Amino acid sequence: MNQTQRLKAFIEKRYRVIILVLLAILVIVSNFYIYRFAFDAIVVFLVILAIVFRKEKEFLKEWSIPILLFYLYEYIRGKGYVIAELLNRPLLNEVLIGWEGKLFAINDQIPTVFLQYGLSNIESGQFVPNWYDYVLFFFYVSFFWFWLVIGFLIWKKRKEIFQRYIYGLIGFSMISAVIYILYPSAPPWYAAKVGLLPHLERLMLSYDYFSAKYVSLVSTYGNNDFAAFPSLHAAWSFYASIFAIGVFGKKALPLLIVPLAIVFATWYGAEHYVIDSLFGFTLAGGTYLLVNKGFKVNET
Repeated sequence: MNQTQRLKAFIEKRYRVIILVLLAILVIVSNFYIYRFAFDAIVVFLVILAIVFRKEKEFLKEWSIPILLFYLYEYIRGKGYVIAELLNRPLLNEVLIGWEGKLFAINDQIPTVFLQYGLSNIESGQFVPNWYDYVLFFFYVSFFWFWLVIGFLIWKKRKEIFQRYIYGLIGFSMISAVIYILYPSAPPWYAAKVGLLPHLERLMLSYDYFSAKYVSLVSTYGNNDFAAFPSLHAAWSFYASIFAIGVFGKKALPLLIVPLAIVFATWYGAEHYVIDSLFGFTLAGGTYLLVNKGFKVNET
């Protein structure tokens, strides 16, 4: 056996270890030197899981197109406001505040203002987190990975249902990207910045207290600050939860805590209005019913 044949045999025998080492190097380099590793890191984690379960070839075959489509969505979303400006689309700002005030006012305040001034020390001029701020931050960040982990578990259990799950999610995400272009929408923190609301802080993005690397999570694909309505924080997490319940049964019911905690964190943190979240829930629920029409996801 010559040297080339020995190298080929070694690679064929140890390729899983080689891939794991390369992925580990990629994660380390990205986290310590590039700081632009969000969705990418989660995909790498799922690849590692696939290798551990010895399903890497199936993963490559069945996840490649969805992942590429998701990157396409992220790119469109990231450029959404640039396109909206080229189309001279007006920014929804006062309209959302008006709806929020009419439908959800608490003591003549919209929920975000009520929550920040009631639960945080924002009035002191310096935000210092309470214990529950760290809990809410955990849930807020889980928005980036929760739906992917649920997708992986569904894929591992029922691949035919996974196809419905992942393409349904990508479908309503693409619809949302179009909405962001045609109807760009400002979040509460921006409305406060331009004087339409009292002073608000983006509490979930307080870098002095929470992980500074979180900057990477919101800047990986280019920021679009005007993609608030509908809220995909609400839509992705709710969609993942109800799909998990459909596949795994009543034992997955506690997962509904995740979307509820996430949307509360977005209201409290001035990232979304309540109406953004409700529309996100509606979009996710409607998609779930559509992709499973005439099909019981938990049938064996």
